[in-house]
Amino acid sequence: MRPAGVISEQRQARRFADYLLTQGIAARLGPTPEGWTVWVIEEEALPRVRDELASFCREPGAARFAVSREAERIRAESRAARRGPAAAALPQTPAGAPWSLASPTPLTWALLAFCGIAAVLTRLGDPRAPLVARLLPGAEGLPPSAPWQWLTPVFVHSGPLHLLFVAAVWPELARRVEARSGTAALAAAVIGFGLLGNVVQAMFFGPACLGLSTPAFGLLGIAAAERRGGAAGEVEVVLAAGWLGACLLGLVGSVGGAAHVAALAGGLAIGAAVRRGRRPRASP
Repeated sequence: MRPAGVISEQRQARRFADYLLTQGIAARLGPTPEGWTVWVIEEEALPRVRDELASFCREPGAARFAVSREAERIRAESRAARRGPAAAALPQTPAGAPWSLASPTPLTWALLAFCGIAAVLTRLGDPRAPLVARLLPGAEGLPPSAPWQWLTPVFVHSGPLHLLFVAAVWPELARRVEARSGTAALAAAVIGFGLLGNVVQAMFFGPACLGLSTPAFGLLGIAAAERRGGAAGEVEVVLAAGWLGACLLGLVGSVGGAAHVAALAGGLAIGAAVRRGRRPRASP
C-alpha cells in the first residue's frame, strides 16, 4: 500500500475516493495533519491514481468525479456479496472493497504486537519459561493433544533473528490482505495456515513449528499465485527465500521449515484457485 497524495478537505477526499472505487481501483483514506492521504493498495495502479489526483486537484468539480451514487451502489453490492457464500474467498475483488477513514489493518498490527509481548513473556521461546510449556506441543506441563497447541506456536519465536524476520515481512504481506479483503479474511488465513503448518510439521518432522512466519509464507503464496502487481514486494520475496533456506538447512533452530513449505504450497493453491475464478468467461 503506497500513498498517492493528500487532499486537504475531507469532503473532497471522499469525492475522489468514490471516483476511484467506480474505476475499480482499491484505495483507502487516512487522516494526516495536512488533510487526508490517499493510499493505493495495488502498486500497479499508483501512477494512474497520481495522474487522476492531479486532474482532480485542478478541477474537483468536474462532472466525471460526480459518482457518489454509483460508488454507493458498488458498496451495497459488496456488502451483499460478503453476506453470501462468496465471502469466504480469499482475497476478494478489490473493486468492491468498502471504504474506511480509520486504519484498515488493525489485526495486522495487533498480531505483530502480540508476538512482541509473547516474545518477552516466553523469553524468545526459552524452554525454561513457564508460558512455553502451555503454548508449544510436546512441552512439559501439557500433553501435545491440548487443542490450542495446534495454533499457539505461531505466536512464539525462537530468537531475535526469527522475530526480526517476522517484523520485516509480516506487515507488508498481511496488511494488503486485510485492507483488500477484511479483518475476518486475514484472521481466517492466520488460523488456516497456522493449523496447516503445525499439522504437517507434527506429522513428519516433530512438533516444533514456531512463529508468525508460517502464516506469512501462506500469504506470500497467495500473492505469488495471483501474480498481482505489488502484491508482494521484492524485499519480502528475497527475505522469505533466504529465511526458508535457513530453516531447511537447520541454521535457525527449531522454527519449522516444513510448516513454511506447507503454508507456501497452500497459499499457492488458494491464489491459483482465486485467479482462475476471476478469469472472464467467454460469451456463449
